[in-house]
Amino acid sequence: MGKKKSSKNGFKKNVFIWLSVFVVITVSVFTLGKLGLLGKDNTEALSTFESQPTIDPIDITDKNDQYIPKPSNISTPGKIDYDSIAGLTNENLYSEQLVTKGSKNILFVGSDKLSGLYDTIGILSIDKENEKLKLIMIPRDLHIDYNEKVRHYLEIHGKADNPGFYKINCAHNIGPYLKYKGKFEPYSMNFLAGVIKEKFGIEVDDYVKINPEGFVEMVDLFGGVDLEVPYDMNYDDPYQDLSIHLKKGMQQLNGKEAEGFVRFRQGYNTKNEHIQIGDVERKNNQLKFINAFIKQHGTISNIDKLPGLINTLNKNLKHSIGVGDLLTSYIGYAKDAITKKYEIESTTLSGKAKMVDGSYFIYIN
Repeated sequence: MGKKKSSKNGFKKNVFIWLSVFVVITVSVFTLGKLGLLGKDNTEALSTFESQPTIDPIDITDKNDQYIPKPSNISTPGKIDYDSIAGLTNENLYSEQLVTKGSKNILFVGSDKLSGLYDTIGILSIDKENEKLKLIMIPRDLHIDYNEKVRHYLEIHGKADNPGFYKINCAHNIGPYLKYKGKFEPYSMNFLAGVIKEKFGIEVDDYVKINPEGFVEMVDLFGGVDLEVPYDMNYDDPYQDLSIHLKKGMQQLNGKEAEGFVRFRQGYNTKNEHIQIGDVERKNNQLKFINAFIKQHGTISNIDKLPGLINTLNKNLKHSIGVGDLLTSYIGYAKDAITKKYEIESTTLSGKAKMVDGSYFIYIN
């Protein structure tokens, strides 16, 4: 009896590990796709202004002081009645429904190495009814109109006039000021989840914080991925230590080559002709990679890789998923997603780009 129970628990643990692998790979692909200077996005949000480097409003160093924005004058009252002010923002709810009722919504974030700000913010929505995995990417420069209560706390800590704090990628730095409580242990994640709920109407069930560097390690651990490269991909950027050189045709990509494949948006072919594939084509390539990885490596035959997997996940993944949720919820989602081959859909929210007092913001209605 004891052996059967141990075997059952081992199976559940293995399924959870595989689910974690697929979540890390899937989210890392879209996270990596957001990194770097690979040309402009073909979105309305970036049609007027170039994206500016995002700075840490708490610790501005000599390295990025040229990007310090001019503070905006935001008046806050000396005393306020905290209990009379509901919520965190003055935001109107986003005009479109982004997730279906009953979906399981996981907030995932990836931080910038230099500043600690969240360069990548998104939602992985698991829609069991419609058999769909939906990734919703939220722009890091999204302006958040905080209410008087939050502004007052920012003023107390000398941050109210710093425009950087009104971008969503800095929301996690505000949570500890308010000691904002919620379902998660960190104040930072509770606050960010609260802002997302007020702005987009999405109830965050869990969060995952990912280090995209684990992507390369994980692909190499599995021995690479066999993939059809649709065209020559050549791009070099010494600033990012990024070098992409892939030939058209079927080949096996290692971790570094796979990173280049999912990040490529523009570059040169073998005739030294400039090519630009745009975000739509790049997303198609990303989905192609995800599907190939899951198809080739989501098998029980890779069980011998579990020790290395656990080590990679421990280094590159933090999450709020408890043992109870794992056994009652995510195991079922994992089985369904794999056996029923859920459709994977991605959405990148865009809006109007504006410069306000020298700082770059995106406004979404």
